[in-house]
Order: sequence, then structure tokens, then C-alpha cells
Amino acid sequence: MIPPIVSYHPGLNADINLVLISQRPLDRRDREVVRSAAAVLLPQVCRRDLFALASASGRPLFPNPAVHLSLEGKVGNRRLLAGLGLPHPDTVEFADLAQAADAWERGRDDLAALGAPLVAKGAGGGMGANVFLVNDPAGLRGLAGRLDTYCARGPSGLVLQRYLPGASDLRVELLHDQARVYWRKVVGDDFRANLAQGGEAERHGPPAEREAALALARRLQKAARLDVAGVDLLIPSGGEPLVLELNFFFGRKALGGRDAFLERYLAAVRSWLADQGLDPERVALAEDDL
Repeated sequence: MIPPIVSYHPGLNADINLVLISQRPLDRRDREVVRSAAAVLLPQVCRRDLFALASASGRPLFPNPAVHLSLEGKVGNRRLLAGLGLPHPDTVEFADLAQAADAWERGRDDLAALGAPLVAKGAGGGMGANVFLVNDPAGLRGLAGRLDTYCARGPSGLVLQRYLPGASDLRVELLHDQARVYWRKVVGDDFRANLAQGGEAERHGPPAEREAALALARRLQKAARLDVAGVDLLIPSGGEPLVLELNFFFGRKALGGRDAFLERYLAAVRSWLADQGLDPERVALAEDDL
């Protein structure tokens, strides 16, 4: 009997499909099927218990969610990038807002070196909604009740980061051996280039910036063993690229929307299956993406 390819991804059909609807608990069938699988396709955002089961089985799995289950969010990203020794904007981590404001008010050396204004980022959230530009400690204290320090899949807290006005802002979408790059442009008075905050996407820009951003994103992918990620980078004028943050479940609008993304995701999965010596045609898009 040929070992099955098992899919827990709601958008992909394989030999056996076991989508975890409504947080159903893993059961005996899950354990039996995963242990006998040729490969396991996980959801893009994976539960800890499912990853533990798939990982313990020793079977090939895609994508590898180890990083996003422990170092997701702004604080987790800072720890990951610092630990890997990859270039990123100068950043200082704090457990809570009051601690950060006190340190800034006292003129602590590491914060003084960042200058002002600073970018304050709560650990959780996405699409720029938990990111603020603050001019002084009083402005930081004024974020009480607005800046959220909780993160569901990573360490909680907040970071204060050097503000780099005028830097080119790029997103690199990594799907296994595929990569797509676009620029994010600030519109109006908002300092954030996130599309959800009114920023605009541009598919074409300086080739040198594209190559530099892609090379750094690939370094991050290899070092952190990432299969799927949206990597945000800044390139200061005349400077080298910096990793701003990485996202494991990210917007698809700029690169064609949901359907186009699923097609690219399928192509990445099939390429990965071929790398495992498995027939990539055994996986197709689900007719109904739950």
C-alpha cells in the first residue's frame, strides 16, 4: 500500500483530508493517519498540538511552523532576527508600556541612541494596526489602552524601534522555492505603508532594491527554516536592506488576491513534494476552501 499524503490545509486536497474544523480535538484517526503518511500538509497557521503530532511522527511536513509557534509577533521577530544575526532596524524590547516610557524618560542610553520620533509596536496584531509613531515619553504613555502588548503565538510586550523616514518599504512573499516582491508606498500623512492602512502596492521598482531585498529574505528563509512567510524589509537611502518583520499569515490583495495566492501555494507544495520524491499531482486545490 502506498503511504498517503495527508492534508490538514483547507485549500488543498490530497489522498486523505482531515481539516480541523471548529477546533476539534485530535483523535486516534489523526494519530494513525499521520504516523503512516508519506507527507503531511499543515494549515498555513498551525495549532501546537497538530505540529507536535506531525513533528513526532518524523514524516515530512509543509510548511514548517516551528518559528511561528514560538517567535511570532513584534517581540518574537526581534528575538529571532537578533538571534540569527540578520540586519534589522535598531530595536529595544520592553515588557510593558510603563516600563518603556520610564526608560525613555530617564534617557537610557540604548533608547537615546535611537533618536526621536520612535516607532512603538505592540507584540500582537497585524496590518499596521498596532504600530504608532511617538515623539516623546508622554506620547508613548498616551497609547495606554490603544497599544496591545498581548501576542497569541509569541512573547508579549512591545518594542521601540528607530524610525527610518524615506526608506524603501518592500514585501517579499516566500513560498518554498518561489518568491514575489513588491514595494509598499505611503499615501498621505500616515507613516505606515501597510495596504490595510491606506498604503499602495507597486510591482515595479529599482532592480537593485529588488535583488537586495530578495537576497536578505532568502537568507532569513534559510536561517530560520521557513517555507512560507511574508517578509517586510526597509532599504534606507544609500544603505543596506533591513528586515522589518515577518508574517506567517499575510495579505494577498497586492499579488492577485486569494485565488491567485492559492494557485501559487499549490505550485509551492507540488515543488516541495517533488523534492521529497513524491508525485506532486497527488495534491490539488480543494473545491471548497473552508
